[in-house]
Amino acid sequence: MALNPSQIATSWLKSFGEFLEAGDIAGAVSCFVPDGYLRDILVFTWNNRTLAGQPRIESFLKATLKPAAISQLILDTRAHLGPELGPVTHAASGVSSGFTFETTVGHGQGYFSLVETATGEWKALTVFTMLAEIKGHEESGPEKGVYGGHTLAWHDVHRERREAIERDPQVLIIGGGQTGLNVGARFRQMNIPSLIIERNPRIGDNWRQRYPTLTLHTIKSHHPMLYQPYPENWPTYTPRDKLADWLEQYAISQDLVIWTNSLALPTPTYDPVSKRWTVAIDRAGEKITLRPNHIVLAAGTFGAPHFPSITDISLFKGKTIHAATYAGGKEFVGKRTLVVGAGNSSADICQDLAFHDAAGVTMLQRSSTCVVSVESTARMLGKVWPANVPTTKGDHRSSVGGAG
Repeated sequence: MALNPSQIATSWLKSFGEFLEAGDIAGAVSCFVPDGYLRDILVFTWNNRTLAGQPRIESFLKATLKPAAISQLILDTRAHLGPELGPVTHAASGVSSGFTFETTVGHGQGYFSLVETATGEWKALTVFTMLAEIKGHEESGPEKGVYGGHTLAWHDVHRERREAIERDPQVLIIGGGQTGLNVGARFRQMNIPSLIIERNPRIGDNWRQRYPTLTLHTIKSHHPMLYQPYPENWPTYTPRDKLADWLEQYAISQDLVIWTNSLALPTPTYDPVSKRWTVAIDRAGEKITLRPNHIVLAAGTFGAPHFPSITDISLFKGKTIHAATYAGGKEFVGKRTLVVGAGNSSADICQDLAFHDAAGVTMLQRSSTCVVSVESTARMLGKVWPANVPTTKGDHRSSVGGAG
């Protein structure tokens, strides 16, 4: 008999939902295979957590299930999220589906992948839960575009909004790269007044300052910005400067309030009575004090470039630079060069040096390197984030390995 993925998914979700709503932790855990996974983003706690195996899932739910008060689990039948039969791991097939639910603070959505056990039961190999919206701060959607009964000009409306946010931002976002801009755009749709500060002179400079031949190594369907996908004729792999300019115009089109040439000074303090931070900002040499309710750090995950300590480096008479300051191969024409490391940046820089006729280019690596062709990478990423599927849905499906 042919499997009916909708029937299987509906039956499992009904049992799982009843256990959760009843606070039956043992019952909820029994819906997983013994080595199953629960991955949660902001539903059970204000942290991201991944729990492996029934004992850890049970321990986690004992402390968090009651406060979360999950209810109204409903199968998600929207395109690309409904029940489907297909691979759930490299070695096993099963049934995957999205679902929606409610919590005490917001609206949630999830995704699960089921496998059939030796006894013929369907159990969850992976369950992903995510807080999608906070109640009272649902996204507002597009404005009508006509203001004051068609008596107010947009530039006046925008100026007044900007000035109000600059006077008293509810959220200060530190960093104007792609993460800070995405967060700012989402908060704007949630009607949360937010100010972004960026230490560089222009939005996008965090990309413009990298090596000239840099092109993203992931396909465009993997990383569009919120609400604003790339044009249909955008390159499959985005060049450095195109991405920098795209971020700059994204900030404009999303009406984000940004201070460039600005950075937060040490050290912000928090008042638990007023529930506000006090933070000093150096804005192009002018010190400004802000008192936001929240601070979002979006200044990057890697920090400052790491330059290892090398014994007797002063004995070397040539030029020593970090990849972060590599400005192209023209100045290395006819020179022997050594590139330490074997990642994507190293490969790009070695190729650029060779193209610009360096006398010899040597890549130094401490272990073997797996080289994957751009064609293989495109095929792999295209399965998870196909061009005809919204990236947010691809993210959702891939979060538990159920994207086929």
